Amino acid sequence: MVGERDYYEYKKSEFFTQFNEFCNRVGILMEDKYGAEFKNKVIGEIKEEYESIFEEIPYIGGDGNSLTFDLVSAAQNLALYKVLKHHTLPLEEIGKLAYQAEEEYLSKNRELIPPMTHPKYIFYIKRAADESLKKRYPGDWVYEFIEGNEEFDFGTYFTECGIQKFFHKHGADEFIPYLCAMDIIMSKCGNLGLERTQTLAEGGDKCDFRYKGGRKTKVASTVIKKIKDLSL
Repeated sequence: MVGERDYYEYKKSEFFTQFNEFCNRVGILMEDKYGAEFKNKVIGEIKEEYESIFEEIPYIGGDGNSLTFDLVSAAQNLALYKVLKHHTLPLEEIGKLAYQAEEEYLSKNRELIPPMTHPKYIFYIKRAADESLKKRYPGDWVYEFIEGNEEFDFGTYFTECGIQKFFHKHGADEFIPYLCAMDIIMSKCGNLGLERTQTLAEGGDKCDFRYKGGRKTKVASTVIKKIKDLSL
């Protein structure tokens, strides 16, 4: 069994392969917007930054916690943010770039989106929520499972966010709402019918998720209009 201290080293090759694919996606977008010279310069810096960030990703249960993948994916965007922020790109443009890269990826790989409204998957989420309430790992999410009814299949109340904790340590709180907005993409591409009125990162006292397969996605966001108003 891979120990807590060895987990990320054991998975490093897999996670860095995913990171290189991420760099390819954002690299294409950056070259279109800012030119090949700028793209080539910052991609190298982003890779160096990710090397450093990767060593700091907190252990939250490894493969036994599905949110580990979310945390590692967020770390990729953190590297992007920190480097482009250093190059004085506006926050809105960095957010738009990250959002478009995620949109392109999920729209082409819909099969990778978990079938969250399937009864078997709902059962798993309920168990995972109960486990999170034990607060075994300081860097983890904490959330409550909400039983569904005729209006929705199930819901969750998140009172602690692993991404928020990790980004706060890096002074990147302002960037988190752009990652929150990416849940819109997942819901639309996965036909998950997400409704959400608030998030911790955007000043709420919780992140309130409600899923119902097949219905229209309706998510409140402080940044989605900024994303749509920018043209890259």
